[in-house]
Amino acid sequence: MTRTTLAAAVALALACTGQKGAPTPPPAGAPDAAVAVATHADGEMAYVTAVAPLRREPTDAARVPGAKPKSSVPNAVALLQRGEKVTLVEARDEWVRVRASDETAGWMKKGLLLPALGVTEATLLQPADAFDRPDLLALNARRKIDPGTLVLVVRDRELFSEINLSSGASAWVLSDRLSRSPRDVMVAKLAEKARWLVKSGRAEEAKEVLALARSQFADVPLVQVIAAELGEGPPDGGAPEPGAPGGPPPSPWQQR
Repeated sequence: MTRTTLAAAVALALACTGQKGAPTPPPAGAPDAAVAVATHADGEMAYVTAVAPLRREPTDAARVPGAKPKSSVPNAVALLQRGEKVTLVEARDEWVRVRASDETAGWMKKGLLLPALGVTEATLLQPADAFDRPDLLALNARRKIDPGTLVLVVRDRELFSEINLSSGASAWVLSDRLSRSPRDVMVAKLAEKARWLVKSGRAEEAKEVLALARSQFADVPLVQVIAAELGEGPPDGGAPEPGAPGGPPPSPWQQR
């Protein structure tokens, strides 16, 4: 995807972003995510929770029979990133047929989908502690959540929010550590993409993502988080942003 195409996608996403405030907690006795996906009504939306292929057929096989006799084709029509929103079409055992944003249809495992109803997107501006339960005594000292992480907020409870992470495991964080600002969330999505590209050995493409972030979201401090992870400083060679590695301490609003 070219930088121009990416920029157009970002502009469209910004225009369509309208989520505000905290999500409504699910009613008592509500089904878990897997059951909710299995019993969906056609047209409902869900979030992809981990990078995964969109399959031609509901199987993990690498190839499936093609249109011609004795031929085969790759069993993948697209690769979806964490945080992408898809439309649910049909459920079959452990698989769900979905439509991506470009109308491409295919199959995904139910465990890779989180029903979008009542869920909001968020990120963190500073490192945050993770809790096993919505209680200060349930602090998990071995778990930290990095700034710029794209999180899916499932529900809020008093001081805490339950979030879905890229590992698929839920955690609780203090609600005031989350930013639900659309622009912060958009940069977090770009950070997710850049991190995946680096892990896939495509660091040069990750720098294209950074260039897009700088061109569209220059005022968002999280852009500097991406730059620091890619080993780059500010584009003008100036001092790092407040709170960035090697920069001055963050301002009070960043420490909230």
